[in-house]
Amino acid sequence: MLLGMLTEKYEDISVADIGLDNITDADGLAVGRASGFVGQVMAPLIDGIYTVSDDHMYWFLYMLSISSHIRLEPSALAGFAGPIRLFYEKEGFDYLRQNNLLDKMTEATHLSWATGGGLVPEEIMEQFISKGKSVKVEF
Repeated sequence: MLLGMLTEKYEDISVADIGLDNITDADGLAVGRASGFVGQVMAPLIDGIYTVSDDHMYWFLYMLSISSHIRLEPSALAGFAGPIRLFYEKEGFDYLRQNNLLDKMTEATHLSWATGGGLVPEEIMEQFISKGKSVKVEF
Protein backbone atom coordinates (compact mmCIF):
# COMPACT_ATOMS: atom_id res chain seq x y z
CA MET A 1 0.00 0.00 0.00
CA LEU A 2 2.81 2.40 0.91
CA LEU A 3 4.63 1.77 -2.37
CA GLY A 4 1.50 2.31 -4.46
CA MET A 5 0.64 5.54 -2.66
CA LEU A 6 4.19 6.86 -2.61
CA THR A 7 4.71 6.35 -6.34
CA GLU A 8 1.07 7.06 -7.23
CA LYS A 9 1.22 3.90 -9.35
CA TYR A 10 -1.20 2.13 -6.96
CA GLU A 11 -1.94 -1.33 -8.41
CA ASP A 12 0.55 -0.79 -11.25
CA ILE A 13 3.55 -1.43 -9.00
CA SER A 14 4.52 -4.39 -6.86
CA VAL A 15 7.08 -4.80 -4.11
CA ALA A 16 8.75 -7.33 -6.41
CA ASP A 17 9.44 -4.41 -8.78
CA ILE A 18 11.78 -2.93 -6.17
CA GLY A 19 13.39 -6.20 -5.12
CA LEU A 20 11.30 -7.16 -2.06
CA ASP A 21 10.03 -10.72 -1.63
CA ASN A 22 6.86 -10.01 0.41
CA ILE A 23 7.67 -12.89 2.77
CA THR A 24 6.27 -11.85 6.15
CA ASP A 25 4.20 -13.07 9.07
CA ALA A 26 2.05 -9.96 8.62
CA ASP A 27 -1.15 -9.99 6.65
CA GLY A 28 -3.87 -7.47 5.86
CA LEU A 29 -2.36 -4.60 3.86
CA ALA A 30 1.00 -6.39 3.71
CA VAL A 31 0.32 -7.45 0.15
CA GLY A 32 2.74 -7.37 -2.73
CA ARG A 33 0.40 -5.37 -4.94
CA ALA A 34 -2.25 -3.27 -3.23
CA SER A 35 -5.69 -2.37 -4.50
CA GLY A 36 -5.56 0.69 -6.70
CA PHE A 37 -9.10 1.61 -5.76
CA VAL A 38 -8.41 1.52 -2.02
CA GLY A 39 -5.10 3.35 -2.40
CA GLN A 40 -6.60 6.19 -4.41
CA VAL A 41 -9.58 6.54 -2.07
CA MET A 42 -7.44 6.52 1.08
CA ALA A 43 -4.47 8.63 -0.08
CA PRO A 44 -6.16 12.03 0.44
CA LEU A 45 -7.57 10.95 3.82
CA ILE A 46 -4.38 9.99 5.63
CA ASP A 47 -1.39 12.05 6.71
CA GLY A 48 1.15 9.28 7.13
CA ILE A 49 1.95 5.71 6.25
CA TYR A 50 4.87 3.51 7.23
CA THR A 51 6.11 -0.05 7.25
CA VAL A 52 7.49 -2.11 10.10
CA SER A 53 9.73 -5.13 10.11
CA ASP A 54 8.58 -8.51 11.35
CA ASP A 55 11.13 -8.13 14.17
CA HIS A 56 9.38 -4.98 15.37
CA MET A 57 6.00 -6.72 15.32
CA TYR A 58 7.41 -9.71 17.24
CA TRP A 59 9.00 -7.39 19.80
CA PHE A 60 5.76 -5.47 20.34
CA LEU A 61 3.93 -8.81 20.70
CA TYR A 62 6.43 -10.01 23.28
CA MET A 63 6.19 -6.75 25.24
CA LEU A 64 2.38 -6.76 25.13
CA SER A 65 2.22 -10.41 26.19
CA ILE A 66 4.38 -9.84 29.28
CA SER A 67 2.96 -6.44 30.23
CA SER A 68 -0.76 -7.02 29.64
CA HIS A 69 -1.08 -10.76 28.91
CA ILE A 70 -2.56 -9.95 25.50
CA ARG A 71 -1.69 -12.05 22.47
CA LEU A 72 -2.32 -10.70 18.98
CA GLU A 73 -1.32 -11.81 15.52
CA PRO A 74 1.91 -10.06 14.44
CA SER A 75 0.27 -7.71 11.92
CA ALA A 76 -1.97 -6.34 14.67
CA LEU A 77 1.13 -4.84 16.30
CA ALA A 78 2.18 -2.73 13.29
CA GLY A 79 0.12 0.19 14.57
CA PHE A 80 2.12 0.31 17.80
CA ALA A 81 5.03 1.92 15.94
CA GLY A 82 3.04 5.00 14.87
CA PRO A 83 3.09 6.96 18.15
CA ILE A 84 6.75 6.09 18.67
CA ARG A 85 7.63 7.39 15.23
CA LEU A 86 5.71 10.63 15.83
CA PHE A 87 7.99 11.50 18.73
CA TYR A 88 11.28 9.77 17.96
CA GLU A 89 11.73 10.20 14.23
CA LYS A 90 12.45 13.56 12.65
CA GLU A 91 9.63 13.30 10.11
CA GLY A 92 7.06 12.48 12.77
CA PHE A 93 8.17 15.23 15.12
CA ASP A 94 8.29 17.73 12.25
CA TYR A 95 4.71 16.76 11.36
CA LEU A 96 3.56 17.45 14.94
CA ARG A 97 5.38 20.76 15.01
CA GLN A 98 4.25 21.95 11.55
CA ASN A 99 0.63 21.15 12.34
CA ASN A 100 0.70 22.77 15.80
CA LEU A 101 0.01 19.46 17.53
CA LEU A 102 2.85 19.27 20.05
CA ASP A 103 0.92 20.94 22.87
CA LYS A 104 -2.05 18.64 22.22
CA MET A 105 -0.11 15.39 22.62
CA THR A 106 -0.46 15.29 26.41
CA GLU A 107 -4.20 14.78 25.86
CA ALA A 108 -3.89 12.56 22.77
CA THR A 109 -5.17 9.01 22.64
CA HIS A 110 -3.35 6.72 20.23
CA LEU A 111 -5.43 3.84 18.91
CA SER A 112 -4.16 0.75 17.16
CA TRP A 113 -6.37 -1.58 15.16
CA ALA A 114 -5.44 -4.71 17.09
CA THR A 115 -7.30 -7.59 15.50
CA GLY A 116 -6.74 -11.30 15.65
CA GLY A 117 -4.63 -13.65 17.63
CA GLY A 118 -7.35 -15.88 18.98
CA LEU A 119 -7.17 -18.19 15.98
CA VAL A 120 -3.37 -18.42 15.91
CA PRO A 121 -2.45 -21.92 17.12
CA GLU A 122 -0.80 -21.83 20.57
CA GLU A 123 2.44 -23.39 19.30
CA ILE A 124 2.79 -20.74 16.57
CA MET A 125 1.92 -17.94 19.01
CA GLU A 126 4.66 -19.18 21.35
CA GLN A 127 7.11 -19.10 18.42
CA PHE A 128 6.11 -15.50 17.60
CA ILE A 129 6.52 -14.43 21.23
CA SER A 130 9.84 -16.25 21.49
CA LYS A 131 11.08 -14.43 18.38
CA GLY A 132 10.02 -11.14 19.98
CA LYS A 133 11.95 -11.94 23.13
CA SER A 134 15.12 -12.68 21.20
CA VAL A 135 15.19 -9.82 18.67
CA LYS A 136 16.95 -6.51 19.13
CA VAL A 137 15.02 -3.57 17.75
CA GLU A 138 15.86 0.11 17.53
CA PHE A 139 13.64 3.13 17.16
